[in-house]
Amino acid sequence: MPPLEKRLRREDMSHYQGPVDACIVGCGAGGSVLAKELAEAGWKVVVLEAGPWLDTDADLRQDEVLMRGKFDWTDRRVSEGNEEMIQGHRRDGTGVGGGTIHYGAVALRLWPEDFERRSRDGVGRDWPITYNELEPYYDRVERELKLSGPLQMPWGPKRTKYPQGPHHLTARDTIVADGFDKCGYRWTPNALAILVGEHDGRSPCMNYGYCQWGCKSRAKSSMHVTYVPKAVRAGAEIRDQARVTFIESDTGGRITGITYQKAGVEQRVEASVYILSAFCVENSRLLLHSATSHFPDGLANGAGMVGRGIMAHVADGFFARFSYPVHMWSTSPGTLLSQEHYGTQAGRTFAGGWSWMTSVLFPGEFGEALVKAGAGMWGERLMKQLEQYPNFTLLGEEGECLWYEDNRVTLTDELDQFGVPRAKVSFSFHENETRMRQEIYRVGRQVLEAAGAEEVFVSQGNDHTMGGCVMGNSGDSVVDRDLRTHQHENLYICDASVFASSGGAQPSQTIMALATRLADHLVKSR
Repeated sequence: MPPLEKRLRREDMSHYQGPVDACIVGCGAGGSVLAKELAEAGWKVVVLEAGPWLDTDADLRQDEVLMRGKFDWTDRRVSEGNEEMIQGHRRDGTGVGGGTIHYGAVALRLWPEDFERRSRDGVGRDWPITYNELEPYYDRVERELKLSGPLQMPWGPKRTKYPQGPHHLTARDTIVADGFDKCGYRWTPNALAILVGEHDGRSPCMNYGYCQWGCKSRAKSSMHVTYVPKAVRAGAEIRDQARVTFIESDTGGRITGITYQKAGVEQRVEASVYILSAFCVENSRLLLHSATSHFPDGLANGAGMVGRGIMAHVADGFFARFSYPVHMWSTSPGTLLSQEHYGTQAGRTFAGGWSWMTSVLFPGEFGEALVKAGAGMWGERLMKQLEQYPNFTLLGEEGECLWYEDNRVTLTDELDQFGVPRAKVSFSFHENETRMRQEIYRVGRQVLEAAGAEEVFVSQGNDHTMGGCVMGNSGDSVVDRDLRTHQHENLYICDASVFASSGGAQPSQTIMALATRLADHLVKSR
């Protein structure tokens, strides 16, 4: 049986004229799930996606240089703060599938404590929902994607068995695992949205290693090969290369339409329900830009919270050079996991924690990361290290960033080609993240040196944009517990921008679980 993507004939897709039931902005982890769930419930759905609809066979190549920029959001933004938020490549996705085209497919859940950071530690924010409320939706997403994972997860809440077994460990994993063992830290094969057995006509993983450049085998469960074909089959219409420029509203706050440009022509969609899933910076930017005389500070901004609380994981890369070839590129990233340092722990001087996982960079990005690893990494010294590329492996982490009001998105006076003000992202790590980073530095070197590394370089960075349209009570947030904006009864937001905390894990599974929960709510409320 061929995969769903190959069975899909785009010319057979529904094309709606006039008002529809739901208009979704963005076709990534949130928008794709919503489109599928609502369409299967009988809703007329239109999805507006700014980027192109790439085809796995025709458009994806196992070539780092050719693929660079093909699905990156590359619009210029202004950055400020002590920690420049990494944007563009492998951060903000564009195209049908959004960031899931380039994500590493690490598929971890948040923990119950992540939803209660303020209550437990007196810092950050609490979510208005609990882990227990989201748990059944995590289960549904994992079954839909046929996640692979360990027989038993040593950390976090008890959970159901993963639909498929774990990926085999590679040479780089066994080397790093030896370091964890010698330091007394537990590890396990990671949970991945990458098949180890056939499903829906998609093949198991071929270990090409190009997961973050677009999966050629379709083993990685990107939205364009999973939820999107099912959404289209159920009647959803995907309008790609449709750049949303304005959200229309009436004097009472009801959203009346969305304006977008496609092929240079301005068009408009009317719907009963509107859902923003355009990701953190762009959601905030659109809401602020769509100000009117009745909403002079922008839509959904009655509490002045739109754009506030932007978060990004502490994500420093530990590059370890060994005396023998490791070949870190020979499989998907993130195959080995340790959460020994996850969450708030006694004896530490900071709240929250992080997850460790092995990873991979191909030569181009590897060279860029080495240059950032310290003074003097250029010229002959850099060339000698690049020659040793086969002997390197990469250990990365996702460290929690707390929610701070002063980390925010605002608008500049400069307009883009569509007449929309460019975004300014103000972002800094605070004392909590600085202290965490110091402990990460100590433990990372400890593990890799115990594993036998001859030399360890650390390249500081951050990963995964979250926040900007936080969930909560009406006085201090943008959306409520059901993701509806407080001021606009028919406008919802669903992606990582609603997060009230980042946790120490990748956000994709939580986004998909929230989207599944929202779809259920909308269908039941109709």
